[in-house]
Amino acid sequence: MNIILKTFLLVLFSFSLSSADVKEETYIKIGVFDYSHQTDMFALNRKKVTDKVVKSDYLGELTQVYDLMILGDVNESFTHNNDNKIKNREEYAFYISTGLQKKFNPSSGIYIVPSFSVGLYNEFNKGKDMGLPLEFKSEIEFNFQANNNLIFGVTYNHISNADLGSTNPGSDSILIGFRYKTN
Repeated sequence: MNIILKTFLLVLFSFSLSSADVKEETYIKIGVFDYSHQTDMFALNRKKVTDKVVKSDYLGELTQVYDLMILGDVNESFTHNNDNKIKNREEYAFYISTGLQKKFNPSSGIYIVPSFSVGLYNEFNKGKDMGLPLEFKSEIEFNFQANNNLIFGVTYNHISNADLGSTNPGSDSILIGFRYKTN
């Protein structure tokens, strides 16, 4: 039953990413999930930023974002296994989320973008157990706009269940990415 619910939510989430009347920007990022532990994995992230805006009295205009992160590590390719306790391990996981972000432009062509999201995490095989499927992500991006159609950047994020689960190991990830416009 649990896998059916997660599959349904993943399908529902993917349909929400493909609305034709919404102008959006898509960021593609690659990097290392949970880089500071033995459970680190390769991360491929697709982030969609829509033109849907939420107005806040204190924070101003916040933009809605959707995220899909696919994680994997085969034959300890990313694992820094100094003590050889982990052998022949394949890790896989995914994280889908939606949230809000705020874009700051302190200088021409430079953007600082903090965001907060809530989503679902699921591990496969020996992927990292995050303690609960419901996970929260706080993220900060530092982006440089090369021209009107291309942005490069570095992203740091932290994902955890806010101590709602039986355990809360959390994860810290670093990604590099670029943006292209779809409309």
